[in-house]
Formats: sequence, C-alpha cells, structure tokens
Amino acid sequence: MRQNLRAAAAVIGIFGLTATPAARAEEGMWTFDNFPADRMREQMGWAPDQAWLDRAMVGTARLPGCSASNVSGAGLVLTNHHCVISCVTALSTTDANYIEHGFMVQTREEELRCPGMSVDVLTSISDVTANIETATAGVAAEGFARARDAEIARLTSECTSARERCEVVTLYQGGRYGLYRYRAFSDVRLVFAPEHGMASFGADEDNFNFPRYCLDFAFLRLYENGHPAATANHLDMRFTPLTEDEIVLITGNPGRTSRLRTTAELAFERDINLPWQVSSLTDLRARLQAYSALGPDQARIASGTLQDVENSIKGLAGRREALANPAGFAHVEAREADLQLRVRRNRAATRDAGDAWGEIQRAQAVYRGMFYQYQYLELRAGERSQLFAWARDLVRGAAEREKPDAQRLARYSESRLPALARSVRAERDVTPGFEALQLAFWLSKTREHLGAADPVVRRMLGDETPEALAARLSQSRLGDPAYRAELWAGGAPAIAQSDDPMIAFVRNWDADARAVRGSYVADVEGPMARAQERIARARFRAFGEAEYPDATFSPRITYGRVIGWSEPSGRVIGPFTHTGGLYGRGTGAAPFALSQRWIDAQSRLDPGGIVNVATSTDVIGGNSGSPLLDRDGDVVGAVFDSNTHALGGEYFYDGALNRSVTVSATIIRTALSDVYGVHGLVSELDGR
Repeated sequence: MRQNLRAAAAVIGIFGLTATPAARAEEGMWTFDNFPADRMREQMGWAPDQAWLDRAMVGTARLPGCSASNVSGAGLVLTNHHCVISCVTALSTTDANYIEHGFMVQTREEELRCPGMSVDVLTSISDVTANIETATAGVAAEGFARARDAEIARLTSECTSARERCEVVTLYQGGRYGLYRYRAFSDVRLVFAPEHGMASFGADEDNFNFPRYCLDFAFLRLYENGHPAATANHLDMRFTPLTEDEIVLITGNPGRTSRLRTTAELAFERDINLPWQVSSLTDLRARLQAYSALGPDQARIASGTLQDVENSIKGLAGRREALANPAGFAHVEAREADLQLRVRRNRAATRDAGDAWGEIQRAQAVYRGMFYQYQYLELRAGERSQLFAWARDLVRGAAEREKPDAQRLARYSESRLPALARSVRAERDVTPGFEALQLAFWLSKTREHLGAADPVVRRMLGDETPEALAARLSQSRLGDPAYRAELWAGGAPAIAQSDDPMIAFVRNWDADARAVRGSYVADVEGPMARAQERIARARFRAFGEAEYPDATFSPRITYGRVIGWSEPSGRVIGPFTHTGGLYGRGTGAAPFALSQRWIDAQSRLDPGGIVNVATSTDVIGGNSGSPLLDRDGDVVGAVFDSNTHALGGEYFYDGALNRSVTVSATIIRTALSDVYGVHGLVSELDGR
C-alpha cells in the first residue's frame, strides 16, 4: 500500500493538488437534481435552465439494460435496435423473420407486444439520506447491509402504486440516497426495427470503432389500458443536420462506473473478475457460433445473445486493458492518494474515514476466497437461461412472500412484486435446444471452477453430466405461462409439490445458494458498504456535491460537443460519417452487406447525409438508446456506442479521446421515409 501511495504521489506531483475535484470539461454523469449549470455555462457559454432539465427528465425513459426517449404524444419511444433485439427475436418465426427482414408496420393495430418488456419514466427525485442514516446508526458492519436494505424496502413499498414504481438509488457509495419515482409501463409494443444486418452494420469488426455506419435505432410504443399512452411531456425530434462543435447533451441511464471505487476494489477487478469474465464469455461465444451454424432458425434464435456476448467481450477486455495499463492504474491510485491526503489534513474527515480503506482491502481478500461460489451459485447462476430465471423466482418468491417485507430479499419486496409477477406470467417462447446450450455451459463452468467433489456441485449434478442434466432441465413445463401462473398463485405448497424438473432442481440446492449469499452480504457487502459510506463522508468534506456520483443505471445527464479527435499517432478523426460512405463501405458480404431495400434506395438518397456522429459526451454501457439533445432540448439522435478509447470510461474520462457515437436523427428520418416507406410514423414524428 505504501509503495502504491508513493507511486501515486509522484503522479500527483505531475498534475498538482487542486482545491476542486478532478472533473474537467465534459466529464461527468450528473443527477438531474444536481446538474452543474454554472460550470457548464462557464465552459460552454450556455447551460440549460431548470425548465429544460425538467422537460428532458420526463422525456427520457429506461428499459431493461438501456435508455430511450419519448418522441410523440401517443407513447412513441425511440431507442436502439440492439436494445429491443430480444423482443424482435421473440416475435420472429421461421415464416416471419423480423431479425433478417426487419419489422415495419403501417398501422397501430399491427404493433406487437414485446413479451416481458417494461419501460420506466422518471417523474421525481427526493433525498432520503437521513432515513437511511437513522436506520443504520450504530449497526455493526456485518448487519449494515441488512439494516439499510430493510429501510429501503420500507421506503419503496410506501410510495409504489399500480402506476408508479419507486426505487432508492445509492449515490456517492452511500454518501447520499435518492428516492426515485417512475411512471411504469408494462404494455410495450414494437413499432419499427430495421434489418439486423443494417442495425449492426460492421458488427464486431467495427464495434467500439469510428467511423461507423450503423442504423442502430428502433421504435416502441407505450400502451395503457389497451390504448397508446398519452404522453404530453414528450421530446420533439430535429431532423436538420448537426454541425461540428455544436453543444449537445445526453440524458439516459448509464449502467455502472467505478470512478469512486478504491484501488483495492479495482485491483480485484483487474486481476480476478475481468479476466474471468472475458475467458468465460469467449468460451460461450464459441458455443453460440456452433449453435448458429446449425441452420437459419438457430442463427435467428442466437443472434441477440451472440451480439450481446461479442459486445461484452470487447467491452470487458477494453476495461481490463485500461486497468492493466500502468499509466491508467496510476491515474486511479493518484485519485485515491489525493483524497487520502485531504482526509489526513482534516481531523473530522480523519475521524469519519477511520480505517475504511483497510476494511475494504480486507473484505476484498475475503471475497477472493468465495468469488467462484458467489458467481456460479448466486449472482450469475443459470445466467441467460429463461427457464432457470423463472424457476428461481418461483421458488424464492414463494418463500420470501411469507416473510415480513423488511426481512425479504430486495428482489421480492412488496414494491417489486407486481413487476415480478408480470415477468413470471409473461407469454414468451422458449427454445429447448437453446436453453440446453445455456444451461450446459453454466453447469460445466460451475463444475470446472468449484470442482466435481464440491458437495453443492454433487447435489446439483447427481450422477448426470452437465450436458445430460441441461437437456433434461430444458424440457421443463415452465415454458407454459399458465403453469407458471399456477405455481405463483399456489405459493409455497405448490412449489413443494411440483415435480417439474427445473423447479425440483432449483429447490434441491437453493439453501446452499442462499447460504453463499448470506456470507457475501455479511462478510463482503456489509463491511464494504459501511466503509464506503465513511469514505463518502470524507469526500463530501473535501468536495461536497461538486463531484458527480458513479453511475448506477439511474437517470443522468452529461454534456459536450459534436467533435472528432486526434489519435496519439496523429491521425485526425472527424465527427461525422455520411450516406455515401455507407455505400462505399458495403462489400456485399456480412457484416458489410447492405439490405436490398438500401441497395434499391441509393439513387434517392443524399450521399452527404449524416449517418453517425461522434461527441465528447461522457457515457457508459446502459446509455444505449439515450437521446442526444440539442440546446432546444430536441432529439438529434440515439446513442449506440463509443470509441475504443472510452472503454476505460468505467474508471476515468479522457476528454481528448473519449467519444460517444450516435445514429443521427437525419438518417433516421431518411430511412423511415425514403428507404422503408413508413410514412405514418414519419408524420407522427413531424407532429402531424
């Protein structure tokens, strides 16, 4: 630790200790109730007022893993194609392959419901830090997480209703807590999606690169009581071209950043978690590719998962590289050393922090010893298997609903039960062969990392191989929504009596998984959360809320400009790509094959039309589908990617190199009107 601090101090000597936090220029994913308008105005010459911020907040939406914007008064939502690919896949059949041919309808009656999809729109934020602090005052480290979660469950249950969903968001590693109220929509229908080949043009070869030529956009519609939802507080779209150096902002739900985490935590990510994830996903990709090669139906079924896995491999490998780079990790160490020096200069801050950094380091050492158990038995158990997800929710839901709300696992609190019940009862097709692939992969990796002699592994597998057990479990009756609804309604007695193979499988070792979870909460999460809270208090003494909190997949806003960048090699990258470049990039072979619609439309299109845009806005995974907004608050595009340099953006932002990549509103309108001919949708977007 002392050597790390000395190395970090050397870096500080280069950059200097300042009286303000390290955030500079466009850096920052800010909450809507703490936007740095004065700082932006000083830097950019303009900043949005409160009315602008309020309008942008309620016009931005969140869907599973992604972001979106509401762009009409009738519930029309703009997002990315890759954010709705699971819906497109679920609605596709051998005869109606929407993955290959796209989904485009002329009337609202033809819009199809996305199974299990929900969309949330933030309506208000209130500070509940005092509530959490009161509930956890005097609680020992091992009980801190339970006491905190019990108070969170109480707060969310009190404000949740049929149309409103609430959640408590942890900010500044526990330095502040916000109660976020959302208007929840559970009836979400697909309106438009281009061909997958055009939405992912360039595929993995171009992923996290620029220039890009992707048509990664799609439209959904929110429904209430069987009719399009009335959404008066929507955002308008602007279709005139963006200009270089123009001020832009992004609103959305960045998934996670780790810029305030300690060096001990990030060293664990660098040395253990990220290498394991990249290796595991690389093995899974090979299995998915083999499955896809079996035929066109298998390729369609696997397409969304394969795209997600390939994207994750590249993104996680980039994060690992950023942390493994000595200069990159020195940046992390310098940031922590700066804070520790400030703490030591202030007696109250020193008292607040205590040995917090040492406590986190010791908790990370405990985590190393139980990492694979926690991953394979609890956190990522049955990952990507829909049958397993339903079974665990049914088994645990039955047990948890018999407990007082404050004692339940957070997923099964009263405030979350309505959405969970809808998910359990959702109409969703399940392909046994694809389920067997996912299950066999997880089971084989569990045996590999925990060992064949591990008692839990033996209880899971019995005398079967992972492949044989997976094949048997894939025949579960849980593919039938009526059976799932019966089990959910029947509660614990129905679960205990069920002879379904997947229910029996989960039931057989769920106590073991719960025990691992309990150990993690008591020995890792609790001590870490308590220590992080104390560091957060010390940080507040140094910076107040002039810093932005780490991203938590909750609504944020960031700002920047339309601008390219210069590579370290000296190569200059401009901020735009154009329609002519799209046709020049087309080779006729995947992943650079133009669809027939685009080939036929070439003579009708302006070759100078803007396709994709690079901006200096600060984003991370979860921002996919976020609206890019101009000074008037109009939507000028949908963010879908970043450049390679931004892969380290989970840990730090480099304003000279980090860039967001957006599909422009200009090409969206051109595509809808001149390529796909969905004129009713164009009229709706034009406000007619």
